[in-house]
Amino acid sequence: MEKKSEGKTRKCLTLLGGRTSLLLCLSLMFQSSYAAGDSTVPEMGNMEIHQIAQQSSTIKGVVKDQKGEPLIGVSIVVKGTTNGTASDFDGNFTLDVPDNSTLVFSFIGFKPQEVRYTGQKTLNIVLAEDSETLDEVVVVGYGSQKKGEITSSVTSVKASDFNKAPVVNPMQLVEGRVAGLTVSRGSTDPNGEVKVQMRGASSLKGSNEPLVIIDGMPGNMTSLNAIAPEDIEAIDVLKDGSAAAIYGTRGNNGVIIVSTRRPQAGTTQVDYSGYIMHEAVYKRPEILNGDEFVAYGKETNNANIRDFGGRDNHYDALLNKSNFTHVHNLTATGGNGKTNYRASLNYKKNDGMIRNTSRETINGSIAVNHRAFDDKLQLSFNLANSFVKVDAVSDDVDKVGDIPNYGILYQAIRINPTMPIYKEDGSFWETYSGYEDFNPVARIYQRTKKKEFKNLLANFKAQYEIIPGLTAAAFFAMEKNDALTNDYSMREEYSQHKDGTNGRAKKEYYQNTNRTTEWTANYNTSINGVHNITGLLGYSYQDFEYEQFSAENKNFLTDVFGTNNLEAGGYLKDGKAEMKSKKETSKLIAFFARANYNYDGKYMASASIRREGSTKFGANNKWAWFPSVSAGWMISREDFMESQEVFDVLKFRAGFGITGSLPTDPYMSLATYGTGAGAWNAYTGSWLTATYGPNINPNPDLKWEKNESLNIGFDFGLLGGRLNGTIDWYSRTTRDLISSYNAQQPSLIYNTITTNVGTMRNRGIELALNAEVVKTKDFSYTANFTFSYENNKLTSLSNDVYKSSYEDQYDLPSPGNPGKAYRLQEGQPIASFFGYVCDGINPDGTWNLRDIDGKEGLSDADRTFIGNGLPKFKAGLQNTFTYKNFDFSFFLRGMFDYDVLNEGAIYFGTTVNIDQSGTNVYKDALKNKVTEQPLFSSYYLEKGNFLKIDNVTLGYTFNFKNNKYVRNLRIYGNVTNLATITGYSGLTPDVNVTGLQAGIEKRGSYPTTRTFTFGVNFGF
Repeated sequence: MEKKSEGKTRKCLTLLGGRTSLLLCLSLMFQSSYAAGDSTVPEMGNMEIHQIAQQSSTIKGVVKDQKGEPLIGVSIVVKGTTNGTASDFDGNFTLDVPDNSTLVFSFIGFKPQEVRYTGQKTLNIVLAEDSETLDEVVVVGYGSQKKGEITSSVTSVKASDFNKAPVVNPMQLVEGRVAGLTVSRGSTDPNGEVKVQMRGASSLKGSNEPLVIIDGMPGNMTSLNAIAPEDIEAIDVLKDGSAAAIYGTRGNNGVIIVSTRRPQAGTTQVDYSGYIMHEAVYKRPEILNGDEFVAYGKETNNANIRDFGGRDNHYDALLNKSNFTHVHNLTATGGNGKTNYRASLNYKKNDGMIRNTSRETINGSIAVNHRAFDDKLQLSFNLANSFVKVDAVSDDVDKVGDIPNYGILYQAIRINPTMPIYKEDGSFWETYSGYEDFNPVARIYQRTKKKEFKNLLANFKAQYEIIPGLTAAAFFAMEKNDALTNDYSMREEYSQHKDGTNGRAKKEYYQNTNRTTEWTANYNTSINGVHNITGLLGYSYQDFEYEQFSAENKNFLTDVFGTNNLEAGGYLKDGKAEMKSKKETSKLIAFFARANYNYDGKYMASASIRREGSTKFGANNKWAWFPSVSAGWMISREDFMESQEVFDVLKFRAGFGITGSLPTDPYMSLATYGTGAGAWNAYTGSWLTATYGPNINPNPDLKWEKNESLNIGFDFGLLGGRLNGTIDWYSRTTRDLISSYNAQQPSLIYNTITTNVGTMRNRGIELALNAEVVKTKDFSYTANFTFSYENNKLTSLSNDVYKSSYEDQYDLPSPGNPGKAYRLQEGQPIASFFGYVCDGINPDGTWNLRDIDGKEGLSDADRTFIGNGLPKFKAGLQNTFTYKNFDFSFFLRGMFDYDVLNEGAIYFGTTVNIDQSGTNVYKDALKNKVTEQPLFSSYYLEKGNFLKIDNVTLGYTFNFKNNKYVRNLRIYGNVTNLATITGYSGLTPDVNVTGLQAGIEKRGSYPTTRTFTFGVNFGF
C-alpha cells in the first residue's frame, strides 16, 4: 500500500505538467502557511484566521473542474478580508465564514467565481476553465473571431501591451511586438517617415507596405495621421495569405487592422494623459576642429586647406539643445446603454533636434453608438480629424531612392571648420566661392518650408439582426487628405545670391480622397452545440481621386511677401515661371465570401474567395480571383492528450492563400498623353508645332502581382497558462512582378514597356512567447519575446519575351564617382550590395582591390556581391515588473546578420577630400592615408548586428478608492535608446531595413537621439 507522503509526491509531480506550480506542491508537501489574498501561489497549512465581529459558521466543500476532477490549491477567500484557505489534494476545504458574506474561489487557468454564503453547510464548486487566451476576440477581415478558433497567422496587440515610449507614428506602438513585422523609422526626425514591412519585400516597383484598416475603412500608412496613438484600443496583424486574401489586391504585404477605443456606457468619465519630453544627441560624428584642421594643412603643406579665422562647430550650432516636446490628451466617455459616446482631443508640439524645425499636431475624434429595436439595430458613427503644421528646412530631406539625405547636416560635417558662422555685425558669414561652401546654419533660417496637413476619416455603419444568427450591415466611409506646402528661399540665401535668382517661392497643394461603400451579411449557427458555422457575403466599392497643383517663381524685389505674392517674381514676366498640375482617378470593385466551421472546439476550417476588379490594370486583366483555405486542429482537446503533462493548449494551423498588389500609378497600362510631340526646328532650337502625343507604351495585358502564401504554425500554452506562444513557418512566392523592360521598336513607340515578369520568394520562421514568470500578491514579472528569421530570393527576372540579367541601383552621390551600391539579379536576395572586394590599402595609399575576373587591370567584371542590407534575424524582449503600485519595464531589441553601408566613411573617412578640396573629414581619416578617390567596395561595409536597451519606464499608480472626483493617477518616467551594444563604427546600425535599398547609414543622416520623458495619467 502506498504511503500517504508518497501519494502526495506522485500527485505533485503529475501536477507540475499542468496548472500547479512547484511552490504550491512544496507547500502541500510541507504544510507551510501563506498570506491569504495571494491567489496566485496559494499555500496550505496552518492558516491564520483573523478575528471578525460577525457571527461565523464552519463550512466544508469541494472544488472540481468541469470534468469532475478535484482541483488542488484553489484559493478560497472571504471577500474583503484576508480570511481564507486553500483546497487540499482531493479538492476539499474547510473555512469559518461570517454570515451573509461572499466567498471568492480563484485558481490559475480558471475563471474566478464568487459564491454568496447564506448558511449552507457544504458547497460543491465547479470552476470553469479560463480560456481568456482562446476566447480573446481578434479582429480579422470583415469581422472578428475568438483567438482559439483562428486558423491563420494573426497577432493581436492590445493597448495594455503597447510600447510605453512616446511615438510619432501609431505603428511604433507595436515595434518589436509582432514577429515578422518590421517598423523602421530610420531617424528621430519628428517630420520623418515610418516604414513598415511584413515578412519581407514582395514588389520591385510597387509599395511594400501592408494594407491599413482603421475601424473598417481601408487606407494606408498616411491614414494613421488622422488618429492619435492614445485613441487606439488594439492593433491586429493579419500576416499570411489565408487571412489577408479576403482583401484581394491589397493583401499582398499583410493587413494591419487598427481599432480605436469605443464608447462605454455609464456615468461620464474623463481621462487626461500628458507628458513632456527632451531629446539629446546620442552620438555625433567626430570631425576635425578648426585647430586640428589647420594643423593638418601645415603638416602636409596643403594650400587647399585655408584658415578663415573661425573656430565654430557648425554641426553643434545646428542642434536645438533646448528642445522640448509636450503632449496632452483629453477623453470623455459615457452613455445610457442605448446611446453611448466617446470624444477625445489631442495636442502635440514637437521641437526638432535641428533648430527652426518643429511639428504641431491637433487630433480630434468622436464616436457614437446607438442600439434600437430590442438591440437588433446597431448604429455607429466615427469621426477622426487631424491638423498638422510643420516647420522644416527646405532641403532637409533630399531623397535618393527611398532613403533621406539631410543636406545641411552633410554640409555641417564637410565645411571648412575655420569658416565663421556669423560676421561681426551679426549677419551670416558666406564665401560664395563654390556651391558646397554654403553656411548650413544660415540655410535653416534663409530656406524655409512650411507645411499644413489636414486628415479626415469618417465612417457610418448600420447593422440589423434580421433573424437570430443572421445580420446585415451597410458601411460607408470617406478619407480625405489635404496638404499645402509653402517653400521659400530668401534673396540672400547662398544659392539665390550665387545664381543671381534673387529669391525663390513655391506653393504646392494636393488633395487625396478615398470613398468606400460596403454591404455585408453574416450568418452564424450551432448544431447540437458542436457544429459551429459562420458565413459572410459582401460587396465592396472604392473610388480614389488625387489632385495636385504647384507653382514656382523667382527673382523677387523683397522677401516680405514670401510665398503670398507669387506673381511678383520676375520669372513670370520672362516666361520662366513653372506650373504643374495633374488629376488621377481609379476604382476598385469586389465581391467576397467566407465560411468558417468549428467542430466542438477541436477541428476548424475556413475558406474565403474574393473576385476583384480594378481600373489600374490592362483591359484584358481587370478582374481576378483571390481564394484562401485554412484549417486548425486543437490537439490538446483530444482524449489521448488527457494523460500528457506538458501542454494546456496545443493547436496546429495551416493555411494557403493568394493575394495581389495594386501599382501606385493608376495609368500604368494605358497610353497616356503629354506635351513634347511636334516638328522640331533645328535652326531655332524650338518646336514649330507643339502638340500632344503618347509618352508611354500601353500594355492591355498588365495584371496584378500575385502572391501565393503558405503558412504552417502551432499555438501552445504551458504551465497553467503562464507560458503561451506561437511558432510559424511561412513561404511567400510573388509572381508576375511589375517592372520596366526593353521593348521592340517598331511596333511599339518607345523602347521600354511596363509588364509582368519575374518571381520573388520569401521564407521564414517566427516565434512569439508570452510568459508570466513570477506572480505573487505584491510582485510580478512578465516577459514577451519575439523572434523572426527571414530569407529572400529573387528567383527570376526574365521570361521568354522580356530579358533582364540584372539591374544596378542607387547611385552613390558625388564628389567622386563611387558607383552604384546595389545589384538586383536572379538568384540573389534584394538589397544585395555589389562592388569591389577590398583586401586593404597599399603602402602608397591606393586601393588593394581583388582581381575577380583574372584579367589584368581593374574593370567592372571585378565587381561582385559583397553583402546584404536585410537582417536575417530580428528579436525583441519586453520585460515588465510590478511591485505593489510600482511598475518598471524595459525593452531589448536587436537585428542580426546584415551589413550596413557606412556612407559617411566614403566621403569623410579618408583624407582625399581634405587634400584635394580643403573640406573637413573624420578624425579617423588621418590614420587611413588613402590617396585614391573613393570606389564602392567591401571596405565601407560593416556588420550591423546590434542589441539595444530601449523604452525604459518607471511608474507609480495612486489608488483613490473612496474619492468621488479622481479614479486613478499614474506618474512615470521614460528613457529611450538607453544603450546600444554593437561592433558598428558609424553613428547607428539601426537604419532603414525595408524595401529594395536597405542597410545604408546616410552621410548626412539625422542625429540619433536619446529621449527623456515625464508623464501623468489622470482618471476623473
